[in-house]
Amino acid sequence: MNNWLGFQIEYLLLLQNFREMTHGVFDWFFGHITMFGEYCFAMLIVAFFYWIIDKKCGIFMYWNLFGGILVNQFIKITACIYRPWILDGRIHPVVSAMKKATGYSFPSGHTAIATGTYGALVLSFWKNKIIRYLLITFILLIGFSRNYLGVHTPQDVLVSLILGALILFGTSKVLKWVESGKNRDLIAFGVVLGLGALLLVYTQLKHYPVDYLNGVILVNPEDMRYESFPKAGFVIGAFFGWLLERRFIKFEAPKGSVWTKLWIYLVGAGILCFLQGNLTSLFMMHLSAPFARFTSCLLISLFVTAIYPSVINGYNELNKKKTSC
Repeated sequence: MNNWLGFQIEYLLLLQNFREMTHGVFDWFFGHITMFGEYCFAMLIVAFFYWIIDKKCGIFMYWNLFGGILVNQFIKITACIYRPWILDGRIHPVVSAMKKATGYSFPSGHTAIATGTYGALVLSFWKNKIIRYLLITFILLIGFSRNYLGVHTPQDVLVSLILGALILFGTSKVLKWVESGKNRDLIAFGVVLGLGALLLVYTQLKHYPVDYLNGVILVNPEDMRYESFPKAGFVIGAFFGWLLERRFIKFEAPKGSVWTKLWIYLVGAGILCFLQGNLTSLFMMHLSAPFARFTSCLLISLFVTAIYPSVINGYNELNKKKTSC
């Protein structure tokens, strides 16, 4: 074991000892903090800002969310680094967190999602020091929660933080570039479409290590091939929706009272949660599991970025007619 890996394992063991000494009193807190790094929760937050608060901010958020998912998946299946409890048998993660920590470890997907999504909010509200520092603290807490729960090494989290920051910088530049020329949105979508297709091809053709522990395969290559389908679906759907909204829908945030905006969001969020929980099973009646996941995730992203904004536009038009009458 090299010195750097040894240091990381000792750090995780220190946190593990703390969990045991405190009888897991903080497990509930960090278990819930870490949920904000899951793309299902992140999409609900992105939808709130995109649909209701600030369309431009929402676009910046989901560019970083889905850009982070894409880059993270490419690196994860390339590096093929095992989880901490596989690297060292002394590591015993929190059971509830371990159940969701499938596949390879490096880099941390939760931290990448948190850095991209909430990092976009940091830049959008940079002038407000209180919001800025609260959001930065929140991002760091999500990253730390992955260490505390024992499902990621410090290296996994640190690299994701750096990658997230680089993606934030890159997307801000790309969005400015798109706005400064004609048909550049088509070029941007074409690049994303190509990267999504490349991810699927690369995942299927790549050679994965096949190692066993006590007769059980550590990471099943078929699972990694399967997992790239929903990631590609999310990314392609989001950017296709972005293109449709930009060129044809051109929605505006709903007008009216805070309560009106709240119920519009809650209706959309309810539909989004229903789609996240049920759409894949509906498609599996007609498609193979990978393509069912791909199609359902594509439509879920499309719902956030284009379909529900069209509904909001319809509501705005109806409201205008009522007002004029």
